[in-house]
Amino acid sequence: MVQIQPRPATVPPPATTSCLGVWQRATLRGNRAYERGDYAAALTQYRAALSLADTLPGQSDDVEAALAALVVSHHNLLTLYEQTGQFELAAAHACRAHELLHEIALDYVLPECWREAAWRHGRVTYAELLQFLQRHPDHDRARRAAALVWRDQTQPQH
Repeated sequence: MVQIQPRPATVPPPATTSCLGVWQRATLRGNRAYERGDYAAALTQYRAALSLADTLPGQSDDVEAALAALVVSHHNLLTLYEQTGQFELAAAHACRAHELLHEIALDYVLPECWREAAWRHGRVTYAELLQFLQRHPDHDRARRAAALVWRDQTQPQH
């Protein structure tokens, strides 16, 4: 059994920690709604989760969790929109997840840990884009997103 040490009452939890908890609850509610076929409720929860996840990049102490939340949020909406036949909206989320990580990976204002994590999570979004392109091979934005160059040509290469 894992023992969790309680925080002293005088130290509030970091805002991003509570944001991740709220994100997780919204995502789980969305997943339950999706599983029972209540797509309207799932959409509401998934949008709420994405809204929270959008605030985390560059701000959260937990880099991996922040970027995972962003990717999961976009991919949940991708799945929901594909399920309901809204392929352009599905494509927008497949592409935006990858594009955001690409932007973070090349943002030299951010600490290196963010850029490296974005690169790692970008492999997941790239795989999702390739799967989307197998189902929708003529989608221009998805093809452009999949073709993004993940290294800055102005930075020295090692």
